[in-house]
Amino acid sequence: MLEVTKQFKEDIKYPVARKSREYGQIVLFFSIEEGVVIKPDTNNQKYDFGYKSCEWWYCNDYDKWEPVDITITG
Repeated sequence: MLEVTKQFKEDIKYPVARKSREYGQIVLFFSIEEGVVIKPDTNNQKYDFGYKSCEWWYCNDYDKWEPVDITITG
């Protein structure tokens, strides 16, 4: 017997942080593609601290983004 069940969609609880595999900046995401740079890339400064976009690559695209844990204090 074969039982097929619906695969559950990944449940992301925002905000989440992701590190770009290409440039190295860390983005704090507020939705699947809206976020702000909280740590700029160190190589070419393509994205400065505070750079905000509503059109990032989707934060659940693990070929583009590496999940990271952050702690914000202050």
